[in-house]
Order: sequence, then C-alpha cells, then structure tokens
Amino acid sequence: MDEINYDLVIVGCGAAGTAAALAAAEEAKSQNQTLSIAILERAPFEKRGGNTRWTAAYMRMENIDTPAPNLVGDMRDFSDNLIDLEYAETLEKEAGPTLRWVESKGVEFDFLPTMFLTASRPRLLPVGGGKAIIDTLSLRARALGVEIIYEATAWDLTLDDTGAVNGLQVRVADGSSIYLKTNAVILAAGGFQGNKEMMAQYVGRDAHKIPPVSEGGLFNKGEAIRMAMRIGASGNGQFDSFHAETVDPRSKREEAAVMLFPYAILVNQNGERFTDEGVSTIDEQYEEVARKIFYTCENHIAYMITDQKMYTIPNYEEALQTDRPPIVANTIEELADKINVNRENLVQTVDDFNADCPTGEFIYDKVDGLATTALALNKSNWSIPINEGPFIAYPIHCCNVFTNGGLATDVEGRVLTGDAVPIPGLYAVGETSGIYYGKYPGGTSVLRCLVFGRRAGKHAVSYIDSYQTIR
Repeated sequence: MDEINYDLVIVGCGAAGTAAALAAAEEAKSQNQTLSIAILERAPFEKRGGNTRWTAAYMRMENIDTPAPNLVGDMRDFSDNLIDLEYAETLEKEAGPTLRWVESKGVEFDFLPTMFLTASRPRLLPVGGGKAIIDTLSLRARALGVEIIYEATAWDLTLDDTGAVNGLQVRVADGSSIYLKTNAVILAAGGFQGNKEMMAQYVGRDAHKIPPVSEGGLFNKGEAIRMAMRIGASGNGQFDSFHAETVDPRSKREEAAVMLFPYAILVNQNGERFTDEGVSTIDEQYEEVARKIFYTCENHIAYMITDQKMYTIPNYEEALQTDRPPIVANTIEELADKINVNRENLVQTVDDFNADCPTGEFIYDKVDGLATTALALNKSNWSIPINEGPFIAYPIHCCNVFTNGGLATDVEGRVLTGDAVPIPGLYAVGETSGIYYGKYPGGTSVLRCLVFGRRAGKHAVSYIDSYQTIR
C-alpha cells in the first residue's frame, strides 16, 4: 500500500474544512513553519463542498460584527439546557471576528432577501452563498500550499504507541487504498444524512425515506464519526434527530423549500389540518412542521392549500424556492382530486376555516394576531379566507438538512473521549462535531463551521509543533 506523509490532513472540503485548512496554513506561515497540509474530499471537484456548496449559508447576525440578540440564550433554551455553554459563548464571542476574517479573504456579506418573509432573528448572508465561501477559502488555502485531493474517502484512523493519531486509511476513486501518515487530523466531513443505515440506526423507522435537502448531503455518510468512535471518541448532540425543512418533493433542485404555509392551511391526505400553521414566525416553526409531516402524515406528505391572494404577498417568490409550478384548480373539489386528497373532508376543512377567519388587517411580515377561535385546531396568526379561485396547492415533505449527532469536542475542536479527555492529534468541526439538541437555532450551522474550523486549524499547528518537539 502506498504511503504518503503530511503534517496535517483535513477530511472534508466544506466551510469547516476549508476554514480549518486556511487557518492552519496562515498560522504555520506566521510562525515561519513549513507544514504539508492536505484536504481530502470524497466528491469530484465540480461537486465539492458537502452541504455548504448548496446552502444560502444564513448567519444569525445583526451585522457582520454582532451576533443576533440572545444567541447564547436561544442555543441554551432550544436545547433544553443540554448544549455546551462554553461552546455557545465562544461562538458568540468569535462570530464577528471570524466573519471579518472570511471577508478579508474576498467573501462579501449582505442582508439579501431570504425565504423567511417573517423572522424573529436577522440573517446575514454571504453573497454567492456557501459556494462563495468554499471557492474563496480553498483558493486562498491552495495559494499557501494546501493540497486538495478529490474523490478520496477516509475510512480509518491509526494510532501510535502513545495513543496519538498518526495516520489515515484512504480509499480513492478506483477502489484502492493509500495510507496517509500524519501528525494531526481534522474531521470536517459532515454528518450522516447520506447514510441510510445510520439514519435507520439512530433516527429510526422509515428514516431512510427522509432525503437530504441537497445533493451535497448525499456525500455525508458518517465514516468520520464512526472511525473516531472506534478509537474511543465520545458522541455528542441528539443522534435521533436532525435539522428538518419543508420542501417540495417534486423538485430536484437543492433546498426547494416551501415557506408560505403560515398564510395558508396545511392538510394531510385525509384532507384535514394537523398543525397550527401560524403559531409563530416561519423561521421559528418550519422545522417542527416538517417533523409533524414526517411523523404524523400518511405517506409522509402534506399539502399547502391557498388561493389567488398568495400572489399579493410581497416577495412571495422568495418563500417558494421550488422550481415546480403550483397545482391549480377552479374549485376545492377539483383541487382535492388533483392531489389525491379526500374530497369531502377538504371541502369541509376549507369551509370551516373560512367561516372562522376574523376580520382585521392582514400583515404579512409580522405576527398579526388574526386568529381563529372556534376550530378544534385553531390558527394563531395570518388567518385569511381561502375563497378566491383558482385554488392552489403545493405538496410538502420533510427533508434532512443535517444530522444533529456527532463527536464530542472542546472549544478548540479537539475530539474527546467518554472521560472528556482529548484524543491527541484528532479534531472535529462542523456537522461532524455534535452540539445540537431539540430545536435548531437557525443561522448557526455555517457560522459555527467557520468559527470552530478556524480555531481547530490554528490549534492543530500548535499541537504539531509541540508534538514534534517532544518527539
């Protein structure tokens, strides 16, 4: 078997991996060290980047320097106090400086239109989305000598006599293996949403039917998590859960989200409502709705039902990221037949809803208090009648944005054992590092990839220096 030597190997070429590689290369240069650094990417060049490549990369930031209010509190509360507070506090403290660092490499940030027409927290975006982050950081890393090896999958870690990581087994495109001897490894290979076996193992029955929200997720197959656990790493984050999104199942494009349902009603295949569509702003409720669709709706599918008033909502197109047209009919009965929903029940559902809609001003971009009061399942806001045909339906199913379970790490990205002791030479960042429990605090995933990818890259250089000094 061929053997190649590197000082540092990063597994994964998304936001976390490219941030780690660039930070390591810059740190080495600042210390006048010459380190050989490589990124392994299982995808070919044109599909590199995992989830990051396909995401808009929302950042929970008030501006480029300041996180949104109560970031740590939200992360604590959404997780039922299970999140590592030091991790959340480090994210809040370093978010601004990290984004300024990314900006200095050539990535622009702006408050661009998002698919959330109502939102409780601001979202800053990189111009060009996640792809701009990957392209920019990887180009800068390569200029500093970082090598990127495509179509290469790491499948096992090796240890020296002291228990420190000293190498990686890697399978390349033709199926053969090579051995990379190295002083440190940073795992940045995403979660396991692209692995049907692990989805079934951790998330449960029918989890294999939950597709990744984008093609990039198919490359996230969980080997990094498994091979770290084989050498004693501890898990962290909620392994039986994932960040869910409401998506049009007819569309083949990435993140074909349907986020207009707060202004409509959602029904199952029996023609009945199953959730309060207006319980809160869309950014705070779409994940829970996606889960309800998967766990409570027959065939894991629901339908958004609305009418021509949809087209009067400012910027409604932003909330319909699907590239497929609506299903349209002149009557509710005809619409029911087109979407294979119980006709009598859907007519009754719409009639009952219309009869209980209040009068008052409809305000699309804030919680407006237009609530029903006499239904078995009331709608808390944006309750406007569905009475202006032709009538409209969009199918919606639940997609997996990323899995929550991953490896336990400290704030430097060092992978921890079950006794909370760092495994020498092993780091994990991004979705390979598990932190989330319960409800996902939107706009923190790519942000933490950048913050902790950068931290891990810099720390790995100091580790390599001390390791080599000892040896």
